[in-house]
Amino acid sequence: MHTHTHTHTHTRTHVHTHLTFYGPCFSPPQFYQEELGRERLRIEQEMQTLIEEQHSQLNQYECAAGQCISELQKAQLQVQSLQTKIQESEANNTKLQEKLSEMECDLRSIRQAAQNQEHTIQGLTDSVSTKDNEAQELYQLIEGQNTTLCKLREMAHHNQITQHQAPEGGSEVAGLAQLQGELVGVQSSLFTLGLELEASHRVQRQSQRQAEDLTRAKDRLHSDLKEALQHREVTDKHNQDLLSALAQSRSALQAKEAQQKESEAEKHMEVQERDKTITQLKLSLQDKESQLQEYSELLESVDSSKPRDILMDKLRERIKDRDRALERSIDEKFRCLEEREEQVRRLQLALREKERDLERLRCILLNNQETITSLDALVRGKELDVEQAAEAHRNLQWLQQQSEEREKSTLRERDTLINQLQSALQTRSRETQDLTAALLAKVQAGPSEVVEELKARLALKEKLFQELLSDRHRQSHEHQAQVQDLLSTISTKDQYIQDCSDRLSQVIGERTGQLQELHRQLSSREREMGELRKARERERTGEAERLQNLLKEKETFIQVNSGTVENTFCESLSLSLSLSLSLSLL
Repeated sequence: MHTHTHTHTHTRTHVHTHLTFYGPCFSPPQFYQEELGRERLRIEQEMQTLIEEQHSQLNQYECAAGQCISELQKAQLQVQSLQTKIQESEANNTKLQEKLSEMECDLRSIRQAAQNQEHTIQGLTDSVSTKDNEAQELYQLIEGQNTTLCKLREMAHHNQITQHQAPEGGSEVAGLAQLQGELVGVQSSLFTLGLELEASHRVQRQSQRQAEDLTRAKDRLHSDLKEALQHREVTDKHNQDLLSALAQSRSALQAKEAQQKESEAEKHMEVQERDKTITQLKLSLQDKESQLQEYSELLESVDSSKPRDILMDKLRERIKDRDRALERSIDEKFRCLEEREEQVRRLQLALREKERDLERLRCILLNNQETITSLDALVRGKELDVEQAAEAHRNLQWLQQQSEEREKSTLRERDTLINQLQSALQTRSRETQDLTAALLAKVQAGPSEVVEELKARLALKEKLFQELLSDRHRQSHEHQAQVQDLLSTISTKDQYIQDCSDRLSQVIGERTGQLQELHRQLSSREREMGELRKARERERTGEAERLQNLLKEKETFIQVNSGTVENTFCESLSLSLSLSLSLSLL
């Protein structure tokens, strides 16, 4: 403002000097008209060049604004593409988690079925051991009865020998026979009591075995309950971790959305400010054109024949208007330049913020890709586990069916054997009683017939015992063969599990190598992206510096041209006044 006031004062002083200098002089009018025409043409040319330069500067500003808008649009498109990729990765993560949960449910059901089968096999094994114990007790009971029969047979033989030695005895033989009969009765009663005692012991042992079976079943239920509680705790903890991770991802997504909204609002404000600046530049250009038109009219009016006072007043008003307009335009130009620099800084900050957002989104995308890769590997591992568990489940089902069939057949055979032994025991008890009665009744009648009958019965009993022993050996051999089959099946299953574990370790090693290769490629890509970002940042910095230098040069040129125009106008005005005074003096 001080500069413009000084210029205005200098112009007035220059006009006064010309009036004082050219007052008493006389010059030809044609020379002044030619000088005035040349000055007018030169001023018009300079104003035209100034207007063209302002137009070119405005076009450069519009081109720079268009480039900034295109870069912002590209950044928005990149952000949107990254957001879509993140959403797709989240959807894939959700699908993989659902698939993983389904596989875990299947695996739990398979494990539960395997545990149930193991419990069933354990129960069948316990029942088989119980039946074996009962059969052993029955064998021991039969052996006791056999010993008793042997004793009775020896007594009968001794009685027969005694009868042969004393065929015609008297009262001594009768007393001995009576004593032997009483002895046989006492032994039969003892034998009956022994059977009852053995039966009570057998019932007691059976109740003890049932109590032990119930205790084992209770222990198994307690262990299953404990495992179920532990699995529930692990599942709850895993669910809590998943919920916390989901909450963190949601909060991060909300923060990203808020940042995106803020950046969009800032971009909208920048676009509005840029439009406003362009409008102001257009208005200033229109003012310049109107001033140029007024200057042209003023120069044309110099040649007219109007009175000098009106011309001087009009020139003074125009000079004042020009000074004010020039001050406003200079202030507006400085303000526009400051706003433009501020916009460039804001755009640079916005671009840096967008690049940081892109980097964060890229990191999130890489983390999601790593998560997807790890989940994929985990899913494949789970699939292998499920395949192994399914194969083991099928093997266990087949083994269970085979073992159930064998156990059923064994139990049926043992039940039939126990029934046969019980019937044989009852028959032997009855035969023992009949034998004691026959010995008491026929001890005097015919000893040879009794001996023959005893021999026939003993031969029959020995035959039955031989058959029972052969059946027992056959069943023991079958049981041993079944045990060998089970052992071979278990070894085959162990070998299959070992092969599956080796294959799983090989797959895990391959996946680890692939992950390392992917990490290496990712690090190389990150280095390339860093170099590209640095190069792009250098290019943007150089472009911004070039634009700032260009703006400074344009401002300097505008200031120089403004001073030149002012000086030229003052000179032309002084010449016009001198010409007018000369004409008036003429």
